Amino acid sequence: MSDETFRPMTRRGVLLGGLAATAMGAAGTLAAAGPSSAGPLVATPTASGSPLADPTSRPHRYFAFDTGIWNGHRGMANCQIEMGSFVKDVDHNPLFREGIFENPRLPWEPRFDNGYPNVFWDPEHKKFRCYYTLFLRDPASLNTSPEKRSGRDYVIANRETGCCYAESTDGVHWTKPKLGLVSFDGSKDNNILFEHAQGTSVLYDPADPDPTRRYKLITLREAGGTSLCVAFSSDGIHFSDLKPWPANSPSPGADCHNLVFRDSRTNEYVLITRLWDSNIRVSAMSRSTDFINWSKPVEVHRGNGFDSQIYSMPVFEYGDLYVGLASLYRDGDTTLPHYDTVDLALQWSINLTEWNNVAPEDSTFIPHGKGMGKYPRGDFDSSVIFSSIPVEIEERLYFYYMGGKGQHTGWRESALGRGYIEKDKFACYGSRTGNRPSSLTSQGFNFFGENVELLVDIEDGGWVKVDLMNQGGTVVQNGFEADNSTLRDRGDGWHQLTWHNSSVMNLNRESFYAMRITMQKAKLWAIQGDLYVRPLKYGKP
Repeated sequence: MSDETFRPMTRRGVLLGGLAATAMGAAGTLAAAGPSSAGPLVATPTASGSPLADPTSRPHRYFAFDTGIWNGHRGMANCQIEMGSFVKDVDHNPLFREGIFENPRLPWEPRFDNGYPNVFWDPEHKKFRCYYTLFLRDPASLNTSPEKRSGRDYVIANRETGCCYAESTDGVHWTKPKLGLVSFDGSKDNNILFEHAQGTSVLYDPADPDPTRRYKLITLREAGGTSLCVAFSSDGIHFSDLKPWPANSPSPGADCHNLVFRDSRTNEYVLITRLWDSNIRVSAMSRSTDFINWSKPVEVHRGNGFDSQIYSMPVFEYGDLYVGLASLYRDGDTTLPHYDTVDLALQWSINLTEWNNVAPEDSTFIPHGKGMGKYPRGDFDSSVIFSSIPVEIEERLYFYYMGGKGQHTGWRESALGRGYIEKDKFACYGSRTGNRPSSLTSQGFNFFGENVELLVDIEDGGWVKVDLMNQGGTVVQNGFEADNSTLRDRGDGWHQLTWHNSSVMNLNRESFYAMRITMQKAKLWAIQGDLYVRPLKYGKP
């Protein structure tokens, strides 16, 4: 696929020009979080032959942090974005550690380093799978106990990367099976998948009609010529030989988490990887229709100078958005307390090419544990965090992440942990000042059905009221005054919005209407239902 065949999608493109979604995800109560959360797009052909998605063909879900649904100039008062609460599984974390600290000792796991965990639920085999990068050989870590590391410099010498595998039936208790694939010091009794590879990720792709390609692997091979490579498997364990990218698909730096997902809007495979520019790490994207031939990687996101570099950024679809889990590397000024550490921040995009912080001031998603800079003391995730995309378990989104204590380039111990957020509660609008009322005015919405719902938390004594106004948010529509609005609690946080004796289906079906949401002692997380937002007048082509 040439670069010219890819055109960035705007919000208008998402609503009016998206492609049909591919049905993906796991059955039952365990599933990979993704576009199924808000339903698939349905496409019909246009005169030019390209699909045209009907925005009224499915319900939509919009999140409070999405600036595209709000009128930022009119009707916003005493409100601010607040990050949701990430709950760590303190009863079980860490889930597993580097093998040299386990019993029996695993000498091929001296240092996970960043780990780049790739965790998902496999409904076919009824298990959680975890693929992780590590150093199979690191003499310094292998031969120096944590007690003896204090006061010594960590020396990088004779290290060798690889990919290992772990699995679990409950997501809590993990085993590292003896795979019998790779010989390490004369024995194949280990859980090694590949030697001389890093940044490995595996995509479970049940939609592929070829059962031998259901598991798709991509990795950076570091022997026999450095190159991004792909491989395929029918069982997630026994993969084909690594196949280098074709010569006409230039490989990026790729020394990061090389996350691949299938984009439901285009039905293409999307790789989020890394480039370097002016000594700065930046995120890059490549696309493929067959997982073998890839477009030239192009930059899609960068942080802010040395102190906020995008080290890696696994991406997943959620509702009408793409969500990024950006590991931010803190380099530069050695006097800063967070120097040489890695934070985990939440990003969002409508088109994969332009990214935004979820919260303007601080988008930290997974907070560090206690003890930053106190290695070998401190929590297992006190200094470095790299996350996998979420797994949906009932009404929660679980994020499995590799946490590290110790600086990024120094002595470090890493382990797999997990935590969760309540489903859809990434970030919310709340009151900026005390318990005074807050108000928000949306862009115009077109209503194509009766169902309109708000995901809100309302404290005792709190309330939420909604006016329905003209598209400009200046004139309240008769019968849709705030005092006529009612919220009925569904019992799961979502509240059905109606107005006494008035129905949105009696409005002009061709017009758009703004919602003015006023609330006190309440937080708004999301809006969903039979509605879609007005395409922006000055949207990109």
